[in-house]
Amino acid sequence: MRCARCWRQRGRGFTLVEAVVGTAILGSVLAAVLLASARMQVQARRAAERTEACRVADELLESWWPKRDKMPLESEERVPGRKGWTWRARTVRRETLGGLEAETIAVEVFREGQAGGEPAARVEVMLPNASADEKSADAR
Repeated sequence: MRCARCWRQRGRGFTLVEAVVGTAILGSVLAAVLLASARMQVQARRAAERTEACRVADELLESWWPKRDKMPLESEERVPGRKGWTWRARTVRRETLGGLEAETIAVEVFREGQAGGEPAARVEVMLPNASADEKSADAR
């Protein structure tokens, strides 16, 4: 009889061990949620930066495309009208495709200060070689 009364009285509250274990579980869940939130914010910031870099690259190519023969090659400058962005253009490869001489140009867009690192956006454009254009104009 005495033992049954002890069990009924014990069921009315928590022991210190139960409270500590509960707090530890709650703390670990909270830490996991905070870490996931921080990672999500970093990833969202990177995605927004890359989206903006794609817009910048699109604007650059759009401004260069009407005068493809004067497209800047092998150079690096700040993006006009876009504070904090730089671009770099360089020849990646030259090849002959079906008798047409062409070169592939890589246009890379960087956040200012990251020109030595990985570009925020990179677009490759294949252009006919200038000498090939002159040959075709002479043939006409």
